[in-house]
Amino acid sequence: MRLRVALPVIVLFLLTTSMQALLLAQSSECTGREAQVQLSSTDPVYVDAMELARYLLDHGFIVKCVLASKEQNQFDGQKGAALYRTDRGSFVVLFLPKAETFDAVEVVEQRRGARYLYYFRGTPRSPTHIDSSKPIYYIKFGNVLFDVWGDAELTAIIQAAVKQ
Repeated sequence: MRLRVALPVIVLFLLTTSMQALLLAQSSECTGREAQVQLSSTDPVYVDAMELARYLLDHGFIVKCVLASKEQNQFDGQKGAALYRTDRGSFVVLFLPKAETFDAVEVVEQRRGARYLYYFRGTPRSPTHIDSSKPIYYIKFGNVLFDVWGDAELTAIIQAAVKQ
């Protein structure tokens, strides 16, 4: 009987401890302006963003900083977004509530001269149209959508990590 009660407490302690270690590492790597725009514990995606940071750490990334992102409302029902600075490069991650996925979203890319134009079809719906000077690579991972700007090598590394 005691084991049944103790096991959830032990698991919670381990998760809390690993999250605290991650946050300590994050705050020591975020300096200057970045220290001022770190993702706040009051942000709706904070817990999800820290869980993903832990996942990335477990898959070989060194997460230097998790910052608030301007891409908070690109999709209907989106929970939020975070900007990750890692040893391998930076990328934005969009989050839906855990019960939802980006599986039914189709990314449409069009070229206009040297510009890359993007819009989205499917659900969740997005009225967003993006005009970029570099290609943007999107990686779906359950309720998470990675947005990697102009870095095909980083995209391949992330894809390998999420397929494991």
